[in-house]
Amino acid sequence: MIRVLIERWLIPGMDEQFRVAMRGMRQDALHAAGYISGETLRDVAVSEHYVVISTWRAKRDWDAWAVSAARETARECIRPMLAAEERTTILEPA
Repeated sequence: MIRVLIERWLIPGMDEQFRVAMRGMRQDALHAAGYISGETLRDVAVSEHYVVISTWRAKRDWDAWAVSAARETARECIRPMLAAEERTTILEPA
């Protein structure tokens, strides 16, 4: 099992549009092989900073989702809302 941490920094004022787009992306991920769970969190100190934490059965499952057409379509939707490139970290149990 792995966890994927994705950090995103939004352009101010894009919160609601971003939340709607993230709900759609999560709905698509629910159907991806190996997807277990996910949540989206907002930084209490910097409201434009969001963190997505998802759990996957194996890295190969994440890798397949990461390059899927469904994820790329969703990323194209949120890309104009971002103030900086998203940062992805893949984590495994220690």
